[in-house]
Amino acid sequence: MHNLQTVLIDADITAYQVCATAEVEVDWGDDVWTLHSDFKDVKREFKTAIESIMDTTEASHAILAFTSPDNFRKTILPTYKENRAKVRRPMHLARLRDWAKDEFNVHIYPSLEGDDVLGILSTKDPDTFVYSADKDMRTLPANLWAQDDGFVYQNDERIADWYFMMQTLTGDPTDNYKGCPSIGPKRAQDLLGEPGLRSLEELWSIVVGAFESKGLTADDALTQARCARILRHTDWNPFTGEVALWQPPSPA
Repeated sequence: MHNLQTVLIDADITAYQVCATAEVEVDWGDDVWTLHSDFKDVKREFKTAIESIMDTTEASHAILAFTSPDNFRKTILPTYKENRAKVRRPMHLARLRDWAKDEFNVHIYPSLEGDDVLGILSTKDPDTFVYSADKDMRTLPANLWAQDDGFVYQNDERIADWYFMMQTLTGDPTDNYKGCPSIGPKRAQDLLGEPGLRSLEELWSIVVGAFESKGLTADDALTQARCARILRHTDWNPFTGEVALWQPPSPA
């Protein structure tokens, strides 16, 4: 039992899973197939999924975070998520998001991904916790629900910054930013050391050194870091909707 009552749900993941599962293939013979989905089933299953998350986490309130159609990271790296452009999405995905706005407490911020919404809300309000299977959540100094073990743990800032620098080095092929060439998770951990041992200033110096050893620059490292950065509440102005792009720490 924990005393945190508001769960912040990665609704992008839940909606995708529900919509994909609802699709039904029909073989009409003679190599003719069709695909259909009943939106009534989709709505029912989505509502059941959200209720299940609340029951599992013992939360009394839920905020659902969805991704905006536009994305500020494309101004940093035009090829960001370009690899997804031709990937077919499950039927009803956009329709489900629109329906959910009237049924739940949904947050969608212009130009931000759902991950950023989770990051902003969770780092602003210490009485919330994040429910998501996305490993990127480890880059947040926030309360995170451990889905494997079923409890909430506090991810402190030094640990979160370590994972942030790890993402900067390794990149994310799913999101189409490359990180530092030829550096995978094992090599990145060897460079950064154990989580929480080094300050962000020290970690950033190591990251820049890794990029420079590959013939790249600190600006190249910064581009990757800004793609990897899941926004915290200090990175976003709620009044103007502007993102404050991450700035490297000044040398001590």
